[in-house]
Amino acid sequence: MRRTLISLTALSVLAAAAPAQADVVTLKPSSPWNADFGEDRCRLAGYFGEGEDRHLLFFEQYWPAPGAGLTAAGKSFNRFNNGAATALHTAEGRPPLETRPFKGDVEGIGDALVYSGINLAYGQAEPEQTAGAGGLPALDTRYAAGVEYLSFRQRGQEVRFDTGSLGKAFEVLNQCTAGLLTAWGLDAEQHKTAQRLPQWTNGQDVVRKIMARYPRSASAIGEQGITRLRVIVNEAGAVESCVVLKATTTKKLESPACDLMQEARFEPALDASGKPMRSYYVTSITYKMP
Repeated sequence: MRRTLISLTALSVLAAAAPAQADVVTLKPSSPWNADFGEDRCRLAGYFGEGEDRHLLFFEQYWPAPGAGLTAAGKSFNRFNNGAATALHTAEGRPPLETRPFKGDVEGIGDALVYSGINLAYGQAEPEQTAGAGGLPALDTRYAAGVEYLSFRQRGQEVRFDTGSLGKAFEVLNQCTAGLLTAWGLDAEQHKTAQRLPQWTNGQDVVRKIMARYPRSASAIGEQGITRLRVIVNEAGAVESCVVLKATTTKKLESPACDLMQEARFEPALDASGKPMRSYYVTSITYKMP
C-alpha cells in the first residue's frame, strides 16, 4: 500500500500583510503544507485563515506532468461564478493568467474554484501527456520558487492566498508523481531516460466515441465532472490495463472510457537505446454540459 502523509512545516510561509482593500480578501497560512502520497494521486494541501474564515488550497496530480489540478475553497468564493473569466496572479511583476475555472464545492469548507489543470507559468490547460515526449514531465520548480501568493480575481472580487514560494512544495510533488510509476509496476528510472513515451495513433476516433457517450443519468440532472484516465501500454503498443479516477465527486457520472480504450492503439514507448518498453499513457476527460 502506498500512502504517506508528510507535514511540510518548513514550507509554511507567513507573508507580510497586504494593504487593506475593500474588495480583497487576504488569507494567511493557518497550517503547514501537507503532502499526501496516495495510491493513485499526489496532493499538496494547506489551510488559510481561521475559524469561519478558514479556506483550503490544494494541488493534485495523478501522474508526472508540468501542470496540476488546483482547487481553492472557502466562503469567500460564494459570489464567484462557474466558468467566468478569472485572473490568477502569482507575484508582483508577473502578468496574471486569464482562466475560466469550474465552480464547485468542498465538503466542510464550502464554495470552490476548481481547475482540471493549471500550469502557473503558462495558464490553464489539461494536464495531458505530451505526445511522443521523452523522459518524465515535471512541475517547473524554478518558476514556482518565485511565487509570492495565489490571487483569484473575478468581477471586482479578489481572494488572495499568501502562500509564499512554492518551489520546495513542487519538488515534493515531483518526487511523489515519479513514485507513482513504481506503484503502477513500471520502471521510473527507465522512464527518466526514455527517448519517448507512447504515441496514440487512433486517438481522435476513440475520443469521439467516449465524448458521444455522456452518461444519460448524469446528463438528465446536468451533472458535470472531471475524470482522469490512465492506461498501461505494453511493448507492442496495445492497452494492457485501464483505470478511470474521479477528480471530482459525482453521483451519476460514471465514464465508459475504459471500455472504449480497448480499441486504442499506440506506437510504444522507447527506452534510452531505442527499444520498445512497457509504459503508460494518461489524459483527462471533462464532462461539461453545453
